[in-house]
Amino acid sequence: MVKRIESRNNPTIKNITALRDKREREEARLFYFEGVHLLEEYLKAGNTPKMLFVREDALKRYSSLIEGANCEIFEVTDSVYEKLTEEKAPQGIFTVSEYLDNVSFIGDGCSDLSQRIKGNAIMLVDLQDNGNVGTVVRTATALDCPILLCGRCADVFSPKTVRATMGAMFTGEIFVCPDTVKTIESLKVQNRRVIAAALNENAYTLGNFEIDGTDIFAVGNEGNGLSCEVINACSMTAIIPMSGKTESLNAAIASAVLLWEAKRGGI
Repeated sequence: MVKRIESRNNPTIKNITALRDKREREEARLFYFEGVHLLEEYLKAGNTPKMLFVREDALKRYSSLIEGANCEIFEVTDSVYEKLTEEKAPQGIFTVSEYLDNVSFIGDGCSDLSQRIKGNAIMLVDLQDNGNVGTVVRTATALDCPILLCGRCADVFSPKTVRATMGAMFTGEIFVCPDTVKTIESLKVQNRRVIAAALNENAYTLGNFEIDGTDIFAVGNEGNGLSCEVINACSMTAIIPMSGKTESLNAAIASAVLLWEAKRGGI
């Protein structure tokens, strides 16, 4: 049965708009996203929404998709949807979901992390741009590589990050690891090599060394790169060869190059 909400001050609407704040999302363990494509990908991955908020005109236009969601559905007026949406051209479907099982939050007890991460992986450290984080999640998932979000990375459940993944976050293997150095040390103890993407005198050039099938590449903050502490914790450093006409690559682009080379195996 579809319920109808006509008031912008409805308590349910207030609770959902509060999820724009990371703390509220973490406390409720709920997040949201908008649009037809993301809902299609979400359902295709075998997930079930907590609830849908559907604008009046979208209820008929996307009736089969909405009915297939198998969840609580609210029909809302244009005015109510305007309070929910953050999109410039919304399609009229707003999905609320519980946190995903494929996103793991790793605390101090990360002794089995290496066993949980299969093959090559990308480690993002303090990457704060939602678009960059979302793009890396999309790229890594396409290449079947897990993603580690370390330190102060952008929240993977932020609406902007979810949108940038284009649905990849519903199927990708994502690990959220607040303590970067502890995570690196844990992986090294378990015989995993963590390679810092950083320029120093001892850095190897990508393409000139063999990459093992279990190596993990660490990419740093958009402005500052990796800290000395993180670089020193890593097994080695590597650089992407460039012409010298530009100082660096965008973090998402650099991650894509590193992951592609990892899949090639280097040399």
